[in-house]
Amino acid sequence: MHSAPALSSRPIGDATSYFIRNGYSSRDTVDYFADETEDATVWQPDVYPYAAAQAQELGRDVLIDIGCGRAGKLATLATARPDYGFIGVDFGDNLRWSRDNHPFGQWIEADLEAALVLPIDPAIVRRSIVVCSDVVEHLLNPRPALTLIRRLLAEGCAAAVFSTPAREFRSGYDAPGPPRNPSHVREWASDEFQALLRSTGFEIHYAGLTRSDDVSNGLSTQMVLVGPGKEGE
Repeated sequence: MHSAPALSSRPIGDATSYFIRNGYSSRDTVDYFADETEDATVWQPDVYPYAAAQAQELGRDVLIDIGCGRAGKLATLATARPDYGFIGVDFGDNLRWSRDNHPFGQWIEADLEAALVLPIDPAIVRRSIVVCSDVVEHLLNPRPALTLIRRLLAEGCAAAVFSTPAREFRSGYDAPGPPRNPSHVREWASDEFQALLRSTGFEIHYAGLTRSDDVSNGLSTQMVLVGPGKEGE
């Protein structure tokens, strides 16, 4: 069980702050996140199974993993669902490692703060859903990645599953930032993140909390299922 945090008296922010409340400080710089930990903890363990279940329900059989890192959770899912197709998207050492070490899937190199399109066959896009787990909080500017995912939905991808820390359960709505995790640029409260998604043109179908890890089983991560909606302003 988790207790609800005290509500903030501050309104959510606007597009200039990515809808985070006034008074929050994000990082101006952040190092490349090398996904090479040997920690046995599985972070956000239920997100990929949830995405696979959504794919099955929606009649899709391809998962596009935006910001796949070294794709450990994608590999676990590939073992459980060998009938699915998998596409991992990342850049740098993480993507090279995945390409060299995973015998499944397609691996696409793309800078998520710059890429405008992905080289994926439109017929494959129409068989897919997207998962973007534990990624947006690492980006100095998350809008290109969100726009990229919005474009995939416009091209026929059925849905996208996002997960990211829920700041109200980590440090409180009015925490001044930056996040305790030095590889995180910013962390959103749930209402802030949903406002950001809506502004990008997503329609929210589900929003709730999911386990942050398989050790503490604490519910301090938000998970949001979106589909294509109206274009953001």
